[in-house]
Parts: sequence; C-alpha cells; structure tokens
Amino acid sequence: MFMRNKTIKSLLLFSLFIFLGFTACMQTRQTAGSHNFPFQEERFKELKFDDRNLGYMHLHRNDSFPTLFFLHGSPSDMTVYNTYYQDTSLAGWANIIAADRPGYGLSDAGKSEVSVRRQARAMWKILEKEGFPSPLYIIGSSYGGTVAAKMAMQKPGKVDGVVLVSASLAPGLETTYDISYLIRHRFFRRILPPKIMVANDEKLSHYESLAEMLPLWPEIKAPVIMFQGTRDRLILPENVKFARERLINSPYVEYHMLENERHFLQIKYKDLILERLRLLAGKKQRSKGNMAEYNE
Repeated sequence: MFMRNKTIKSLLLFSLFIFLGFTACMQTRQTAGSHNFPFQEERFKELKFDDRNLGYMHLHRNDSFPTLFFLHGSPSDMTVYNTYYQDTSLAGWANIIAADRPGYGLSDAGKSEVSVRRQARAMWKILEKEGFPSPLYIIGSSYGGTVAAKMAMQKPGKVDGVVLVSASLAPGLETTYDISYLIRHRFFRRILPPKIMVANDEKLSHYESLAEMLPLWPEIKAPVIMFQGTRDRLILPENVKFARERLINSPYVEYHMLENERHFLQIKYKDLILERLRLLAGKKQRSKGNMAEYNE
C-alpha cells in the first residue's frame, strides 16, 4: 500500500510538473522560429560565442538615452518582457537590449549552459558587440537575476545599476522539488519540451554557481534595486536579506518586499519597476562607499 501511494504521488507530481511546464511555454514562443514579438524582424541580431549562437534584440531610440538590458528567467525567453518593449513611456527615455539566455529561444534552444559565469560572459559579449552602451542598467528576473548579479561582478565599471526581480542569489535559498531529480534522466529528454529540460539542468546546477559567487559580492559597485514577494516559495524572500548584507560596496540598495505576492512579479509590477528604475537613472552619481538603503 505504501509503495502504491508513493507511486500515485509521484505520478501526480509529474503531471503537475508537465502542466506547469506547458503553461510556462504558452507564455513565450514554442520554438526559435515562431516569434511572438511586437517589432520587425530586422531588430533581431545574432553572434557566435564559444561555439554557441546568441540571439538578441536591440531597440535604439536615442544616443542620449540610457540602455536597459533585460534577462529572462527559466523556462522563458526574451519575449516575456514584451509589455516593457511596447511601453510608450519607456520609449521616451530608454534604449533596450534583450537577450535569449543560452539554451532558450534564438540562443541554441535546448542546448543547456549550466554555468552562470559562462552565461554572464556570453551576455557581456552581446554588449561588447553593441559597443558597451553607457549608462547601462541590467534587469534580471528569477534565474536571470542571478546572471545579472554575476555580470555586475565581472565588469563593475560598466554597470550603472542592477534591478533584481525575484532573483535567486543565495546558495540553498530556493526550492528544488523531487521531480527535478526524476526528470533529469535521458528518457524524459525525449518527451518533455526542451526549455523545461534546460531549466531543470540550470536548477540542479544552481547551488554550485551561487557558491562560486559568494566571495565576489564586494565587486558589485552599482546601485541595486530588488523586488521580492513575501510568499514566494520558489525563490525564498531571505534572498533579499542575504544580498543586502553582502552589497557592501554598492552605493545604494533599495528593496521592495511585496506583501502576499509569490514569484512572478515582472509583469504585474511593471509600472513600479520602471518608475523606480527611471528615478535611479535620473539620480546624480553618488560617491563610492556612501551606503544607503531604501525599503518599501
């Protein structure tokens, strides 16, 4: 009876995982060839880096504007931020670059890259191709927030601000469900969507990448804004406290603990995120080492 109940429980968990996976896929394009994107194809660009194809989009509006660089979570792609790209207010003050992270969308969909360090290097290669735009603000949600933080560690002098939305930042402060260990086997790669498998590969390797980042937090010298749901059970709210304690060289740390909210915040709180980002972009350069905090 015990084994039967355990089998039923595993099947229910598996069915739930499949449902959630396909739901996530429905929010973004199913393949690299089927774009759900509000702009012309010629705005897409690509390059090769470390035997990988990288796909991204650039909306250049004015040479005097700051550039916002968007990084999506898992499983997803750059189209998850479509509502930002279409925002008419944002069009009046910012240029945009958005990338498909390695393994998603136009960046070799289905080919996993489990190293956050290498993902961050690949994203910097895109910005290098675009001439290292300045001022530069990096916006990352969930796993994309991990990559955003790593980018700020790698080239601190080129980052003017970082926005982290439901970002996984601390080793062990996220939930890994048992189903992740089950579906890592080869059989499931034949039946599950590639982006689900890429997300799972990232998940099971995340602890090591976050541990590698531990001594590098003092390298972040840009202002940081964080948004986190207090009822997030995927990326635990304690990630914000962890980051606040380690951003010792960031001149300004702002964090918004959103009551009773869960994990997916980037669309629901778009206006708040852009409001705080625009205020940050408009502030005068603060002196280094003058730590400040803002909590709402």
